Amino acid sequence: MTRLKSLTHFPFLFFGLTAITGVWMRFFIISGKEFIPYNHLLHGHSHMAILGWTFLAVFILFINMNWDEIIYKGQAITIVFSTVFVTIIMFFAFLYEGYALYSIIFSTLHIGIEYWVIMFIFISLKTISTIPKIAQHFIKGSLFMLFISTLGPFSLGAIAAQGLRDSVLFDIAIYFYLHFQYNGWLYLFLIGMFISLLKKKGITLRTSFLQTSFWIYIISLFPGFFLSILWVDVGFIGIVFAVVGAIGQLLGVTIICMALFQVRSQFQQIFSRRMNRTYCFIFALLMSKSVMELGLLHLPFALLVYDSRSVVIGYLHLMFLGFISIFILTLFQNMQLLQESSTWVQKGMNIFFAGFLLNEFVLFLSGYLTWTIGKTVWFHHELLFVASILLLCSIGILWTSFVKNSRTA
Repeated sequence: MTRLKSLTHFPFLFFGLTAITGVWMRFFIISGKEFIPYNHLLHGHSHMAILGWTFLAVFILFINMNWDEIIYKGQAITIVFSTVFVTIIMFFAFLYEGYALYSIIFSTLHIGIEYWVIMFIFISLKTISTIPKIAQHFIKGSLFMLFISTLGPFSLGAIAAQGLRDSVLFDIAIYFYLHFQYNGWLYLFLIGMFISLLKKKGITLRTSFLQTSFWIYIISLFPGFFLSILWVDVGFIGIVFAVVGAIGQLLGVTIICMALFQVRSQFQQIFSRRMNRTYCFIFALLMSKSVMELGLLHLPFALLVYDSRSVVIGYLHLMFLGFISIFILTLFQNMQLLQESSTWVQKGMNIFFAGFLLNEFVLFLSGYLTWTIGKTVWFHHELLFVASILLLCSIGILWTSFVKNSRTA
């Protein structure tokens, strides 16, 4: 197993820890046994998911896809190990003390690594000739959005220092961070990597479509933030911004899907039927998320959604667990980090889909039933516990497959 490929163990480790804390939280709700305070688990789970699993996984994708043309290979390896070191300590600090001194220190150190990654990728793009120019636009845009997202955590410290931790400003800063993470940094980076992968496989998407999608989406991201805070009185101007953001993001996503639809015959020739279905599912999730956001423009419905914890959690899982995580795992297969033909990988992905779909079904149906009859799904917490177990098992199976494949490589 090459040293580069062995680095993929770390994203799987982080994904596993994310899943373990997810199971732990579901078990706590069912049993009521509190070994670690629930809020500590929640902080550890969310930070590991975003700053551990997704952050490191996309960086691993980047260096694996472009390793031959990356000049500063030693620096790339150092970034990975620095991320692992800081993230693990941050994770256990959250479990130990919640949002407090040491967890804040290591969260801040992680932001420093994020700035390092921004500079590293930006400089590396200058010497990588195999990434199409339009894909570089998406990647550079993602780096800018990653930088913008870090303003959220920095503002949290200032807000808390003013004694406003329980104010709406604190929640707004969190939503700001999340918006520019999943709608900005992760979406744009994965699309850029995907375009680059397709180019390597001989599939060229229409550049005019991609350029149009990129600029519409980028411009709409900023007013689109108001979609996340419609539960605050943002006034008429804020509502106008939300409308522009929602329509713009939907248009950007729709144009990307149109560009992919135009080359569907090439997809069918190059990718397996299973992979074709997976990519259809990934972009169907993305379209669903964008269409759902249009519903938030009806203010009474928006307030109803924001007051429904299960719907908010379902929405976040739709993006992080659905679109982003499945996209990453699929790109892992395309880059031979996971063997698509392996029975272990196929079983692992099937179980992951089952866990994800059960999780989303229960969360969104519970939200709907709460609105209509004031009750949740029968065995709501038990079913979510089962879903979390399925997700943990699937990650274990996929990681096992990676280990088996690495030994025979």
